[in-house]
This record gives sequence, C-alpha cells and structure tokens, in this order.
Amino acid sequence: MRFLTGLVASVVLPMSVAAEPVTQAVQSYCITPLEKEIALGFGLERAPKDMERKLLNGKVAKIYRTDDSRVLVVAHESGQTCEIMALGTDIVEFAVATSEWRVGGAEMTASASTNINPEGQSGGYFAAALESGGYIQSFVTVLPDNRFIGVTTSRVADSAQAREVLEAQ
Repeated sequence: MRFLTGLVASVVLPMSVAAEPVTQAVQSYCITPLEKEIALGFGLERAPKDMERKLLNGKVAKIYRTDDSRVLVVAHESGQTCEIMALGTDIVEFAVATSEWRVGGAEMTASASTNINPEGQSGGYFAAALESGGYIQSFVTVLPDNRFIGVTTSRVADSAQAREVLEAQ
C-alpha cells in the first residue's frame, strides 16, 4: 500500500477524470459478482506476476487491470472479497457517485459516520442486504492529498455493523 500511496503522490489529473470509472468498477467487478456468486475478475486482463508480487506483499489474491489504467481490481482467493484501488481520482465526484452502487436494484446504505471529505483523510461504510441472506458491505478509504481511493467490498453471512446501518435507515 505504501508503494501505491507514493505512486499516487506523483499523479496530477484534472477534476472528474476518474470518478465514473471507479464507481463502475466497484459495481461491475465487485458488487455484482459477489451478489451473483460469479467469479471476480471475469473478463479482465490479469496483471503481470511481478506487479502482483510487488503490490500484494504476501496476500493471496490476483490483480486485474481495468480499461482505465488508474483503476485496479484485487480479487482475493476466497472469492468473497474484492478491492478496487484508484489512483488520481476526483474525491468530490466519487462521494456523489457512490449513490449509484446497487444490490438487487436497491441503493447501498451509507453509515451515519460516512464522510468522504476532499479536505483530509476520510472514508465510510456502505451495506446492503441480499435476498438470499447475508450482506454486501463496502469499506471506503480516501486519501485526497494522494488522490487515492480504496474500496474493499465483501460478501458476508452476518454482520452486526450491516444490521445496525440498515436498521437505522
């Protein structure tokens, strides 16, 4: 992660260049496959092995490239966790674009403490219940000084945090 953060610090892009690709990547490559129990990374180009070794630092996972070179997908071997790492992303537009995430046609619910802030390190938690039982949950980390967004999405059988967020809505 330090490598990515260092890499991001050197990237400067105009506003709004990558918000849409990140939002689509989270939905297309993490939320939808986890919801439908299909393979993560299907149809994506696998990153070179040396890149995986360098970035994963011992994790058992695979890295895929998306059509946008700034957006990477990390599919964990368990098949229940997926990460999106975005470099050079517009934080402000990303905060708005999270409302496009859907599980079973319904918008994911943000926790009351979710705060995606362009002025400092921030983040949030999103959850949705699955019709078949269990939850899809996403944890978001935002580092605006480095223009980095990380989203970890997982499918879980039970989650006290997801229940609490969904009951509070």
